[in-house]
Amino acid sequence: MKAIVNGKLVFPDRITYGVVLVDKDRIIASGEEVCIPEGAEIIDADGLYVGPGLFDQHVHGYKQYGEAFDVTDNARATALCHLKHGTTQITPSAAYNLSKEDFISVIDQCNAAIKKGDTSIVGIHFEGPFTNPLNGANSQLTWEFSEELCSEIFERAGKNVLHCTYAPEMPHGKRMEEVLKKYKVIPDIGHTRADPESIYRGVENGAKIVTHLFDAMGNYKGADETVFSFTGDPQECVSDIVLSIPGLYYELICDSRSLHVRPVSIRQTYRAASEDYIICISDATGSEGKLNPEDYPPEDPKSAKDLNFNEKGELSGSRLVAAQSVANFMANTGADVRVGFKAGSTNSAKALNLYDDYGSIDAGKFANIIFVDERFSVKQVMFKGEMLDEVRPELRV
Repeated sequence: MKAIVNGKLVFPDRITYGVVLVDKDRIIASGEEVCIPEGAEIIDADGLYVGPGLFDQHVHGYKQYGEAFDVTDNARATALCHLKHGTTQITPSAAYNLSKEDFISVIDQCNAAIKKGDTSIVGIHFEGPFTNPLNGANSQLTWEFSEELCSEIFERAGKNVLHCTYAPEMPHGKRMEEVLKKYKVIPDIGHTRADPESIYRGVENGAKIVTHLFDAMGNYKGADETVFSFTGDPQECVSDIVLSIPGLYYELICDSRSLHVRPVSIRQTYRAASEDYIICISDATGSEGKLNPEDYPPEDPKSAKDLNFNEKGELSGSRLVAAQSVANFMANTGADVRVGFKAGSTNSAKALNLYDDYGSIDAGKFANIIFVDERFSVKQVMFKGEMLDEVRPELRV
């Protein structure tokens, strides 16, 4: 048995001093009045904040510390690298721009890792592959919808595919909602320029998450000047519509340059959605990055070490880890560490129906715990009851 002491315990509703007791891979008690059993191994948190391990529900790879991995060829290594930064739960993303062979490779690797059980991979995210070909980096590679392809990838993933991004306005949008309901997969609205009616229908049919809000989204009227001819403001964009709907969860990619989401839009989301529905993700990529940040002057966004650009110069994911995304969210909004843990862990666990096991340090959860400072820099990581030997400070830029 292990006892974590001398830490500020972070729960979804409060921060308090106390003790966390861990037996094997589960938390058995946590709080202010927990007694330490005789013979327990003492872990001193040294005054740091102690909260649930982070949950990155949207990630394609890893590229930091001189290492580069992609979920298409090494999902396990990708997950392990993110684990060293405090991401103790992860759903690798199979994307619309992959070949069928690579898409299936992500599925097979994740299935094998989950079956073996020695990984932080807890499920799979399908980012498409049937999204809007007008929205997203290399969006022209979006797959053409077919019943046969749908059956093949969902049957292959089985119960491990937890959520799937789709564009409700596409001709196959309603059919995708039927498919996702059949396979008990949570629909994510994203890579879309859907009209209000299509989005409302999607929500009625189970859509629960918005894939990277403000990124790869647009207006269903396109660039038509009638969008803003009367008021000068392009209203009824996808981001406007989804933020008006209560109960949705919103992914945010909070990079150092606020290129994915501008600071005012981060603050708008925080105010509109509240702390209970924001999810900070990395959208990290690995081997895909084609441009070297060191080749660009400091004022050029391409010089940012936590951003990723493809060969066309298009913004294509990031080189973030979840802790960085949370820290940047906090810096842009003034949110405290408690809210940071909700955005980085609790809300994902709830959105993906995994809160019984993850997302807080309450008794009964897996002992996936991280220690952070006031800037949300990860100092120690416990995974399934064991302290990691290597913890990597996230890249501050």
